[in-house]
Amino acid sequence: MPHKAILASAALAAGLTLTACGSGGGSAASAGSGGAAAASTPPQACLQQYRSWNSGPEHAAGENLVTALNSLEAALSGSDVATTGAALQDAGQAAKVLALYPIPKCADPKGYWHAGLVRIQAAADNAGSAKGQQVLTLAEGALKQMPVLDRQLAAELKQTVPRLNQNK
Repeated sequence: MPHKAILASAALAAGLTLTACGSGGGSAASAGSGGAAAASTPPQACLQQYRSWNSGPEHAAGENLVTALNSLEAALSGSDVATTGAALQDAGQAAKVLALYPIPKCADPKGYWHAGLVRIQAAADNAGSAKGQQVLTLAEGALKQMPVLDRQLAAELKQTVPRLNQNK
């Protein structure tokens, strides 16, 4: 079962990376505007914010998270607890870095992006204090909601950034 959970988190990370790597750049400071503005941001303005955010340093951070989760998947398939623990720590660190570049609030007003990153970080934190097979069990528990978060984020983006998949 841990293998399924990690695959799900890899899928979310890929989704988050696609979300993060869609288009246009910004800094973490400019990307995370307030909640009241998010509700009133017109779709075209949100699309521009999102594309701007997406072309910045979060693209590389998202790629690093996907790479870390792929390494974690490989470690799990080898059933090596020590390697899996180290790979999970790497994924947690990559998620922590990616969290420095929040998605524009207008695109994700319900916070699914942040929730996914927090789950990955929590799995890494839990695994850091676990021993042996417990590493895999803790990772599974922390990551099992990842597919749900992925679907929720995708559905939310269709609503908040409806022209996202169209060419600029």
